[in-house]
Amino acid sequence: MAPITWARIRWPEGRRDQAHMVCEACGGIHHEHEKPRLLAAGERRATAEGDGRTAGFHLSALYSPWETWAEIAAERGRVRKDPARLQVWVNTKLDESWEDQAGDTVPADPLMARREDWGEALPASAAVLTAGVDVQGDRIEVQILGWGRDEEAWVIDYRVIWGDPSGPRLWSDLDMVLQATFPHPAGLDLPVRAAAIDTGGHHTKMAYEFCRTRLARRIWANKGRGGPGIPVWPRRPTRTNKGKVPLFIVDVDAVKDAVYARLRLTEPGPGAIHFPRRLDADYFRQLTAERVVTRFERGRPIRSWQPKRDGERNEALDTFVYAHAALHGLISMGLRLNEEVEGVASAPTRSGVEAKRVIRSAWMK
Repeated sequence: MAPITWARIRWPEGRRDQAHMVCEACGGIHHEHEKPRLLAAGERRATAEGDGRTAGFHLSALYSPWETWAEIAAERGRVRKDPARLQVWVNTKLDESWEDQAGDTVPADPLMARREDWGEALPASAAVLTAGVDVQGDRIEVQILGWGRDEEAWVIDYRVIWGDPSGPRLWSDLDMVLQATFPHPAGLDLPVRAAAIDTGGHHTKMAYEFCRTRLARRIWANKGRGGPGIPVWPRRPTRTNKGKVPLFIVDVDAVKDAVYARLRLTEPGPGAIHFPRRLDADYFRQLTAERVVTRFERGRPIRSWQPKRDGERNEALDTFVYAHAALHGLISMGLRLNEEVEGVASAPTRSGVEAKRVIRSAWMK
């Protein structure tokens, strides 16, 4: 008798599809087709002394009759380099807790040193564009991200639109930015597929009105919250707001955890984040402007994201978070990101692509 643990799941080099379980006593191999017999002969055994009244159980997906060890091993291979998706795998497949890897902070200078040149056209591996929008008292800031296989991301554009958010002119300018298309080396002009607008700050009413007439373009009104029990993207929006518009509540703490963990990735691949040479130091200071703070309430630890220093700007982080949330909004609607990447890659290649419309900001000179 021995529990089925991840440490006992093995496979030949490079052949996760042949995953099997190894006996921890003799080294013998159990194949997938033996699992029903093993489960039928198994029994539950207590690992801790109880109070005689309360029962608690722990069972990972490795015991599942409906999911094979090969499938679980293959998924582990796909997410192993991306902390955000690896956490989901550990939580849902192994039913184990996750050691926080976001850390207290991420320094700005190493990120700036990783800037890349990919020209005016989109990176070839980017297939889906999303935008995050932050409304301030005298401006609107927009960040557009390109997404590739396994949520590898590229910062495509950052624009600061100056003006009065209480009037229509500034919102018209924002609409033009969100309608822009970006040329792809495969010969396609990619649009912004979805945008998440933070309505929780300045000029909430104007933000509601802007989103109300653009739902068909997947321009969504959002509000950020933190804390347990809030999904990254909700199954359905709420309409309990003054504008009576669909409002999507986003778990910004969870997204920031994912973003900061991914900022630590230094090699291209799943979850990696790429920055263009045009971004300046102020962008990276804002992107890394927060840290995790843990306080205790009634003896229980409560994590939250707070500015490193009072008054420090963080619009680059906020817009990144909402562009990330917009991707999850698309996924909730049925988007299959990797299939989108394959579809773009299969399009006929067009050489010498030039941008039809190049958007610039104060940071992208």
